[in-house]
Amino acid sequence: ANANMVLLDSIAAQRADGSLVVGQGIPSSWLTSGKAITVKNFPTTDGQHIDLTIKGSGSSVSMTISGKAAGPVLVQVPAFEGNIASASAGTANAKTGTVTVPAGTSSVTVQLSHAAS
Repeated sequence: ANANMVLLDSIAAQRADGSLVVGQGIPSSWLTSGKAITVKNFPTTDGQHIDLTIKGSGSSVSMTISGKAAGPVLVQVPAFEGNIASASAGTANAKTGTVTVPAGTSSVTVQLSHAAS
């Protein structure tokens, strides 16, 4: 049970301030596989639940969220650090490797300067 919780926390974690942190523990090899990383029925604040999917393809990474996130979503995949060219939604900080999308945003695609390796 503890191993499952650690794995889940590495993919998504809810902060007390309502923000949701996604991707901090996702290795680059998971993004280059072309397979989707999916979390279903993730509990958020106020009894809400979301589904999220992250998928890498070449030099882009897409994330979709179904359901209501209470606050902003901070996408912080390690492969993003110093490697973000642009993001389709929200604000991107290439230096810290963070894309912040406002609550209510259902998808974001991040273009990387070079493919995750």
